[in-house]
Amino acid sequence: MVAAADSAFGLEGRVALITGGTRGIGAAVALEFAAAGARVIVTGREAARAEEAAAAIRASGAEALGIQYTAGSMDSLRALVARITQEVGRLDILVNNAAILKPHFIEKLGVAEFDELFAVNVRAALFLTQALQPLLLQSAAAAIINITAAGGHAPMAGIGAYCATKAALINLTHTLAKEWTPKGIRVNALTPGSVATDMILPRDAARRERFTAEMAAQNLMNRLAEPQEIARAARFLASEAASFITGQTLIVDGGYLA
Repeated sequence: MVAAADSAFGLEGRVALITGGTRGIGAAVALEFAAAGARVIVTGREAARAEEAAAAIRASGAEALGIQYTAGSMDSLRALVARITQEVGRLDILVNNAAILKPHFIEKLGVAEFDELFAVNVRAALFLTQALQPLLLQSAAAAIINITAAGGHAPMAGIGAYCATKAALINLTHTLAKEWTPKGIRVNALTPGSVATDMILPRDAARRERFTAEMAAQNLMNRLAEPQEIARAARFLASEAASFITGQTLIVDGGYLA
């Protein structure tokens, strides 16, 4: 019974694409999927870092491919899709994780910055998903996971535009689920809370300590999540254990939004 239950969480024989898979949550998701048996494709803005991340996964005995991809660039998007189509020829799992965070209060927000945030965090996810639909339709267990943020549910001062992008991605997730689940593609969102990644942690040691304490105090568990804790939730959503789950947003935030 235990073995049968465990097998539902496996990803053996699946091909998974994780955008922004060279660090933080994306890297943790890629490692978790590989450990579960998936062949992993990771993207990064720099080709060398993408290949380095893939090499680290291959060192564990799993199959991995690193591809340079600049989220927000339609030319880069088309090149990524062409390479996956030609070199891999299939896709079962798509994790739209690539994102940028540009902290600014609204009165200091410029048009170019606003456009860049939406281009990377929303437009890239939408059109990459659209372009990869033909491959996903060929899968017997297709799953899309959009990585969002707590700010998409409860906007935060100082990062209003970023929060707006994540709210849009949550809405898009539900729309995609309504349109694509009947075609055989499950679509869900995953909302992490505060996670111990380089994207949010200050470089200065003293500032980092204060920041970590302040962020930890905002959730019920009084700590930041480790990237692997978010990755395990992503693995669940991608697996057969979640075969009847679509159009949902799984919140893994230590009780921040409780």
